[in-house]
Amino acid sequence: MVIRELLKKADKILSKKGIGDSYNESAILFAYALNKTKTYIYTHMDDEADSYTELQFFEFIAKRSKNMPVAYIVNKAWFMSLEFYVNEATLIPRPETEGLVEEVLALIKDSPKEKVELLDMCTGSGCIGIAIAYYNKKIAATLSDISTECIEVSNRNIKKNNLADRVEVVKSDLYSAFSGRKFDIITVNPPYIPARDIQRLDDDVRLYEPLSALDGGTDGLDFYRRIAVETVNHLKNNGCLFMEIGIGQSEAVIEIFQKHGYSNIKIQNDISGIPRIITAYAL
Repeated sequence: MVIRELLKKADKILSKKGIGDSYNESAILFAYALNKTKTYIYTHMDDEADSYTELQFFEFIAKRSKNMPVAYIVNKAWFMSLEFYVNEATLIPRPETEGLVEEVLALIKDSPKEKVELLDMCTGSGCIGIAIAYYNKKIAATLSDISTECIEVSNRNIKKNNLADRVEVVKSDLYSAFSGRKFDIITVNPPYIPARDIQRLDDDVRLYEPLSALDGGTDGLDFYRRIAVETVNHLKNNGCLFMEIGIGQSEAVIEIFQKHGYSNIKIQNDISGIPRIITAYAL
């Protein structure tokens, strides 16, 4: 069967399952099955596909029809124009999180320091810390996560982006592995979904993304409370903490950090205009 007909068939399957952008996703999955770019697919629509590629393609379509995210099927996601390996042990990087990286890069752009030490907690795929280090050579980054699987994925992405000389990854439950260490910048995108809301998430997220990276406790704020207490011991003078938050959480998170004596607390909106990034300095 030619590529054009295969894509039409796959598009029909995914459309019936309520998958949005089904034709484009079909093209992405076929490109992956053929180990070519999507552009190649669109310029070779009348080529005949071999039986192995066709079989593999429809295996991918079957997974997508069960709401498995495309990023997990192809083990690939893009963040800050960089390619990252991802699997079901890690969250899929979101465009709104790029705002956190941009805020950090803006802060350190004119830093007089020759080396800026950064800690990226709950790192998952490593996308935040790796992107910051990639775009600013002053950064010496330590990534951390409690998950062994995430550590493996982060290491893979450090090597993929050629940053092994400036980025390391450590297994740690927040600051547990960093006794006595202080950093210029700390970034964290913690679990922040209220436990009661987990079952209301889209199937793509609820069925496939790691629960441990989503569940923020009863009100979604458990990790912010821990971070507020512990961060003061791990920021250098004039060091800054950058955090991603969930929708509607800005006032509560700001209150938590004000209560623990943080200063110059600011909030930034994401690309959709939603309050998403909070920065704070420890006194």
